[in-house]
Amino acid sequence: MRGPAFAATVARVVHTVKKHPWILAAVAILALLAIHTAIGVAPVPPVSLGMNMALFFTNLFVFYTAATVLRRRSPRSVFLFVLGYTVLLVLVLAVLNKPPLFILLVIAYAGFFGTPVLLGFFAVFVICFVILQPFAFETFIPLSLIYGVFWLTRAKASLFVRLCLCFGLLALTVVLFPLIHLGMQDSLQTLWRTFTRGDVASAIWLSLLTSTVATAVLALWAVPLAYALARVDFPGKRWALAIVDVPILVPQSVAGVALIVLLGPGSVLGSALESLGLPISGSLFGIIIAQVFVAAPFLVKTAMTAFESVPLHYELASRSLGATPAATFARISLPLASRGILVGATLAWARAVSEFGCLVLFASSPVTAPVLVHTEFLRAGASESRPIAILLLVICLWVFVMLQFGQTLMPFALRGSRGDRRA
Repeated sequence: MRGPAFAATVARVVHTVKKHPWILAAVAILALLAIHTAIGVAPVPPVSLGMNMALFFTNLFVFYTAATVLRRRSPRSVFLFVLGYTVLLVLVLAVLNKPPLFILLVIAYAGFFGTPVLLGFFAVFVICFVILQPFAFETFIPLSLIYGVFWLTRAKASLFVRLCLCFGLLALTVVLFPLIHLGMQDSLQTLWRTFTRGDVASAIWLSLLTSTVATAVLALWAVPLAYALARVDFPGKRWALAIVDVPILVPQSVAGVALIVLLGPGSVLGSALESLGLPISGSLFGIIIAQVFVAAPFLVKTAMTAFESVPLHYELASRSLGATPAATFARISLPLASRGILVGATLAWARAVSEFGCLVLFASSPVTAPVLVHTEFLRAGASESRPIAILLLVICLWVFVMLQFGQTLMPFALRGSRGDRRA
């Protein structure tokens, strides 16, 4: 009989509380008052009297907000609210012993709980600025973007696909985190002061100039080669495609030694060019040759993929109307593949501007930006080389942004499906 009697008593209490909600509020206020009174009269109070009062009124606000937000919510929501409050209490107040931070966070938590998307960003904020505090800004931006992607794709993909996407983006963030952390190390004033140094500005402008010239020289033969590889089958084509990838596979120090042996001061060809007033090793021409060598695969392979995406019947229609093969290439294939060629040219330019291993052996002067970073690191350590490295990183990111913006402006960029590839 005790069981039914106890259940009936609980039911009467629940009915009374629902009928008179002020009873629950009074009980909660008295419980909070008792807890904070016990804290205040303890032999060694963990917080001061003023902070104890601030915590008391904060908990009152949290209780009032919870009663408002959780009204007509399921017991699961109540449990999750209490769990989140407990985590903040243990993490910030018990472990870190930061009552002011706990007050700010718990007030924000109570206000955001009714809006799931804001609650998610709040959780990311707590993880970054409380748990990962030394790397707060570096982690908050990418984690917020990943959570935003997860939230925005909730109606477009299954939970499994969204988890795969976010896990991959999180792993990519870990891979790129050294660069993100590097970009947060110096102020704009420090970067500008570094850029105005004569040697730094000269090295950066030299890198931009030589990489641009190298990309232009590369485009003169890489784009026609990519078109031919995309349209023609011939014996040994697989070997030709493999040879295109050789500059990626060969260590850059090996490439530097190879260029020295072929074009260096003591070589037959290098001595002949020097006698004609065209020294290669340690000159502007040497820098461009080294950059063309390392950047070639990026433009050839990307442009080849772009030409393969152009349907063959467009070219056949042009030829049937009397256009020559060269005119068809210039007026049909090249404009339709312009998006991919732009991507390949940008990748080649970025690879050229960042080249170091081959240049430091074959053409270490005049000094380019990557070589200057290495020289400054050997001379004065990371403190002197870091701003130059950040400037070079900013330039590469700027090119990446312009690439994404430039693709949308290509008037003939192809968005359709793939067609037949070979003539």
